[in-house]
Amino acid sequence: MATVTLTPHGVANYTAQGKPQESYWDILLPGFGLRVSSTGRRVYVVRFRAGGKNRRLTIGRHPDLTLAQARKKAKEKLSRAKDGGDPAQERDDRRQGLHTFGEMAEEVLEARALRTRGRTQGERTRILGREILPAWEDRPVDSITRREVVHLVEAIALRGSPVLSNRTLSLVRLIFNDGLRRGFPTLEANPAHLVQPPGLEEGRERFLEPAEIKAVWTATEEENPLVRGVFRMALLTAQRIGSVTALRWDAVSGDIWTIPAADFKGKRAHLVPLSPEALDVLDELREVALGEWVFPARAGTKIPHITNTQGSLARIRKNTKIPPWTAHDFRTTFRTHALRSREPNGGGEPAGLGIDARIADAVLGHKESSVGFAHYAGDKLNYLIHEKREALRSWGAFVRAAVEAKL
Repeated sequence: MATVTLTPHGVANYTAQGKPQESYWDILLPGFGLRVSSTGRRVYVVRFRAGGKNRRLTIGRHPDLTLAQARKKAKEKLSRAKDGGDPAQERDDRRQGLHTFGEMAEEVLEARALRTRGRTQGERTRILGREILPAWEDRPVDSITRREVVHLVEAIALRGSPVLSNRTLSLVRLIFNDGLRRGFPTLEANPAHLVQPPGLEEGRERFLEPAEIKAVWTATEEENPLVRGVFRMALLTAQRIGSVTALRWDAVSGDIWTIPAADFKGKRAHLVPLSPEALDVLDELREVALGEWVFPARAGTKIPHITNTQGSLARIRKNTKIPPWTAHDFRTTFRTHALRSREPNGGGEPAGLGIDARIADAVLGHKESSVGFAHYAGDKLNYLIHEKREALRSWGAFVRAAVEAKL
């Protein structure tokens, strides 16, 4: 526990200092503080005495609330406590009487904030606000029927958004399941139970051939160094774009990039050996990214690093003049060329890298499903680390050869 003057920079950069969580209490507003978990989640809290007891109340999550907004809310709570009220008890009393879907959804997402990736939390908040609350916000939680759930998600699929319809169903199911676990009054069943996803999701099979890799690499030349670096690192490492944009300089030691659990989809740490080509990209960025983050956001934004790459992707994709692709297709591209034989098979398939599927999947961070790994691997973090290094070195050389090839 530390007493500091909370600033926007400090809020974004405080750590748990090796503990499960650490609290930072504001000098300017006694009783107001920031709680940081070991996974990097940050929530604003207030502490006060009420009814002869020490009380603590969470008032919001960073970066959903700015520091100024959190201070304003904290002043209101602390003022109420000073006047003899108990904001924490008021919250508990309010929850005991929750009956509307909107109130239940708000509590469920707030409770999940500390253990959900910010990107996922943001997506859930958007779907809730756009697709679900307009229909059910003021409805009693026990009045929503399975038929209404079916109609809601099918309508989304019929308007041409099959993936969104499935994500909406998943969120409805999550909210009701958590509502049941949290003991919401009058709620006895989940109306989304047994409802089938209405949208047909086709698995992506898009991958880039060497000439297309060259086209993407060339198109990134027109971008600023940070955007160029994001897409080149994603291509050379075969990691998810969200993990790449959250890269910190202190996460790179030698030729190893350690992706922390908070920035990895599997919610576990993942080691990525960096090829000479990937290290060259980082060397170029050291001149423009001078702070903690390799891909810092613009000054004045709420978040410390780049998160939205869709605009850049659309611009680069247009300049490549090849069939549509996404940054996630870089992962499929790596695995496709990794698994191809080193020699052409005579059927028109070009030579690849001849890498074993288990090693390729380890590079991608796919969880090893074998019984031996689950029960007998003592050092899972370093699983196949040497093989991953060789695989990514081969991949870096493959990308370099594709870029330098004369068409």
